[in-house]
Amino acid sequence: MTLLNLALFQARPAFRSADEVLSDLDPAMARAAAAGAKLLVTPELYVSGYGSADAVWAAAQAPGSSSLRAAEQLAARHGVGLVLGYPEKSGGVLYNSAAVFDCEGHLISNYRKVALPNDFERDCFVPGTGPEVFEFEGVRCSVLICYDIEFPELARRAAFLGTDLLLVPTALRDQWRVVSDAVVPSRAYENAMFVGYCDFAAEGSGSRFSGTSSICGPDGQHICRATGSEDLILATIDTAYVHRRKADFDFLQDLKRFAPALTPRALTA
Repeated sequence: MTLLNLALFQARPAFRSADEVLSDLDPAMARAAAAGAKLLVTPELYVSGYGSADAVWAAAQAPGSSSLRAAEQLAARHGVGLVLGYPEKSGGVLYNSAAVFDCEGHLISNYRKVALPNDFERDCFVPGTGPEVFEFEGVRCSVLICYDIEFPELARRAAFLGTDLLLVPTALRDQWRVVSDAVVPSRAYENAMFVGYCDFAAEGSGSRFSGTSSICGPDGQHICRATGSEDLILATIDTAYVHRRKADFDFLQDLKRFAPALTPRALTA
């Protein structure tokens, strides 16, 4: 059994400088640390804001940039790991990425979004290659970003890699609340995993974002949900819960009996 206290930072949507990003993130990480969290997740493209190509290009970070080093230092100073949504510049192209830092500030994973849903993203970004598994404080984790979670194949690929906790930075539009209300709990249930789904805050009646960040358990139930405004929500991830769910019935094992084309080799190719 491994326990991990997870925090989601449902941040205000904004286009701002890197210094302003870090100044907003610092107190959020301090709050997470004070609450006993060991890992904090930000929304999709937290560093740049979502929806502006100009803002994305202006805020794009290359590996080892000063802003990413500052994020590393924040994680180390607070003793809280960080999943940071940002535009990544590499080889002359951009990726919609999430960097994962451990509690000592070391970069342990960098995920690039696969499914690009609209003209803004397709014009700005190149797709990545899919989820990988990494260990954080003894918990096997993977990352997907926003639209990725709407494809059951991607979450199942993470499950076949042994993921106990799926971390999902997102920028969910208000009209697509069915994703946070129904799709995210379904992915948790059908793959017997925890899912931490972190959106931007919904600010006012005209907000573009849903403000429905949540942490779901392997039984497909919401453990906690954000209120809509800027919020920090927390839950304890217990890997024993994953094993208990799989002991009752395990979709991944049963799938091998009647759908061999959908078993790990096909989904991880």
